[in-house]
Amino acid sequence: MAAGGCGLGAPQRPPAPRDALPVTTVGPGGRPYAPSRGRVPLHDSFERLDLGTGRRWGWRSAAYPDCTTNRKNFKLDSLSRAALSTASGRLAVTASPLPGGRWRTGLLSTGDSCGSGGDGFEVRTGDVITTRVRLPSARYGAWPGIWTWRQGGNEVDVFEWHSDRPNTLEFANHVKDSACFCASPLVRRGAWLDIAVRLGARKVTWYLGRPPGPLRAVHSDRKGVGAHFHAHLVIGMSVDDGTLHFRPDRAAPFTFEVASITVRRPGVSGRAEAGEPAGRRR
Repeated sequence: MAAGGCGLGAPQRPPAPRDALPVTTVGPGGRPYAPSRGRVPLHDSFERLDLGTGRRWGWRSAAYPDCTTNRKNFKLDSLSRAALSTASGRLAVTASPLPGGRWRTGLLSTGDSCGSGGDGFEVRTGDVITTRVRLPSARYGAWPGIWTWRQGGNEVDVFEWHSDRPNTLEFANHVKDSACFCASPLVRRGAWLDIAVRLGARKVTWYLGRPPGPLRAVHSDRKGVGAHFHAHLVIGMSVDDGTLHFRPDRAAPFTFEVASITVRRPGVSGRAEAGEPAGRRR
C-alpha cells in the first residue's frame, strides 16, 4: 500500500459482498430493439459542455453527502468541473489522483445538483433512455455509470460497471429493489457500447448492443417503477475505494466517454402499445 492511501502496488482482493447476486450471462440472441417512437425531450451529443447555472447540466449532486464526496458509499471521488471536457466532440470524464488518496473526477446532473446548475429535467414512467458510451481502459478502480436520482432516492441505474469485473454490467431498479449482474462478450475494458433502458410502470427493461447496433433486450425485472415515477438524470464516473471492488493500482488518470444520451417519450398511444399506463405528465 502506497503512502497517502492511494492503493498502489499489487492489489488485495476485496471481500465478496454478503448478498452478492449471481451473474447472468447474456448472449446475442435477445429481441432486437430500435428506440425510435415518441418525442425527444432531451438529447445531448456533447459538442459543447452545457454546464452551470441556467444550463442543462450541473456538476455536483445531492446524492453525495457534501455534494462532492461520498466515502460512505465506497467512493474516492472528489467532484470537480475540471474533470469534465467535450474537447474531443464527446463527453470525457477523467479521474486523476489527488494527494491524500482521493481522486478528482466528474459528474453531470440535470437537477438536485446542490446549486451547481441543471435545467431540472426529469425522466418519467414510460421514457426510454439511450446512450452510447466508451468504458474506461483502467484495470482497477474505474466505476462509471448513468442513473436517475431525486430527493434522496428514485434511483434506476441505466448501467454501472467496475473495471475489475470487465465483462459485467450492473442493472438496478432501486425503486422496486431489483438488480442484475449481466455478463456479455460485448462488454470489456475500452469498448464502445450502446445501452438503453425502458422505464415501464410494471417492468424495467435493459438493452445492450455494440455500435452501430442493433440493441437487444438483455434483462427485464418484472417490477417496474410505478405509474408516477420521475427523477433527474446523472452521468458520472466514480473511483472504487477497495471495499467491494479494487481501488486503482497505479496513479494514472483514466477516462469514461459518452458520445450521446437521448430520452424518448412515447405519447399515450405509445404507452398503450408497450402495455404501460400513461402516468402523469410533467
